[in-house]
Amino acid sequence: MNISGSQKIKAPRPEVFSALLNPEILQESIPGCESAELVDMAGGQQMKLKISPNIPGLKGPYNVYLQTGEVVAPSRVVLIAEPKSSIGSIKATCVVDLTEEANGPTNLSYNAHAEMEGKIASTPEIILKGTVKVALDQFFKNFEKHVSAISA
Repeated sequence: MNISGSQKIKAPRPEVFSALLNPEILQESIPGCESAELVDMAGGQQMKLKISPNIPGLKGPYNVYLQTGEVVAPSRVVLIAEPKSSIGSIKATCVVDLTEEANGPTNLSYNAHAEMEGKIASTPEIILKGTVKVALDQFFKNFEKHVSAISA
């Protein structure tokens, strides 16, 4: 499954970049996120998210570990998550690019790719994509509100 899109954030690019890696802002922005904290893992530091999505059949809570791949401050970050549960697993990678417009907002564009296994893989892609798109829209609405408040 592939999903891409873009969002304008009314804040300077360095602030948007920092916010993408800030556990407090992500906890307030991700729909259903109960907690977010940095934890030390064998491969380095990762962000542990506890998420209870408001999606029928996927109630949770789920622990999702988010790690960074390529990081080019303040213009690009690659986020990687591989959550597993009794309904299957997902291997997801999201490339986030930030460009700053002249005297204006930051344009955030993302390209995400997810491979699913198990019961979750049997869900029709059109349903999953629609559900993910609604969650992303809510995330960006929340994220923009929090990041704009910081730069105000």
